[in-house]
Amino acid sequence: MADFDRFFQVTLEMLATANRDGYFVDLNPMWTRVLGYSLDELRSQPFVEFVHPDDVEPTIAVAATLFTGVELVTFENRYRHRDGGYRWLSWTSAAPGPDGLLYACARDITTYKEALAEREQALALSSQFESDYRRVEEELRQRVEAQQDAIHSMSTPIIQVWDDIVTMPVVGLVDSVRAADMKNSLLETVARTSAKFAIVDLTGVDTVDTATADHLLKVMRAVGLLGARCVITGIQPSVAQIIVALGLDMHGVITLRSLREGLKYCMRTMGLRVVKNEAAGTTLAAIAAAGPENG
Repeated sequence: MADFDRFFQVTLEMLATANRDGYFVDLNPMWTRVLGYSLDELRSQPFVEFVHPDDVEPTIAVAATLFTGVELVTFENRYRHRDGGYRWLSWTSAAPGPDGLLYACARDITTYKEALAEREQALALSSQFESDYRRVEEELRQRVEAQQDAIHSMSTPIIQVWDDIVTMPVVGLVDSVRAADMKNSLLETVARTSAKFAIVDLTGVDTVDTATADHLLKVMRAVGLLGARCVITGIQPSVAQIIVALGLDMHGVITLRSLREGLKYCMRTMGLRVVKNEAAGTTLAAIAAAGPENG
């Protein structure tokens, strides 16, 4: 018995017995170390008085189950510390013995529970961060796409300058990808507006390669298949030299010196003529319906 008492006193487990009235009977010193109360304080009132309010009902239910003769039960609940906080305890309890007492062993698992809660909080924050990251990433993707669409629209603007006449001013470097986009945009506009003339103005283009020049020729042929005529204006000397050096077939291609000359050509071909508005005292061009201009 002396050895049992010594074991009861020095073990690091929280050992206890309890009666049917819900009071602790025997407690080892570990209870004081964990909860801060003296053993007499712990025995002075029903043990559920020390249990967290949310855990009272399940604790009473487990005790009642044990008193029905269930051999072993494991469960967890929270006990109040003297400082007002709560400690998580993990219990292993056996059915009452011949003396009618419950025998239980508890272990303080507060540190484990806190670590688990911190882990769950970290996972929740990580999930929220991932969700926010994906949302921001999607917003950025949409903005980039919108900017790309805007840049694309600005890089190949197509203007309907007059009934049945559309023009596409081209500025800057024209590579094969941009030339393909230009072709698609121009063909879509010609088909949508039923234009009779499409003017491609190359005034702002300083150089082209073989593939780009080939794309431009294909644009003119494709426009012709839609029942419209394609006119190229503003070819710079450097571009003209490149086209000649490449030996590209420009037969049948309508090329004019400037966009203004291109517009005049289209208007004359459609039976329109340009006159000055003398009444306004300016040189603004007014378009008047007329027959084909002579000379």
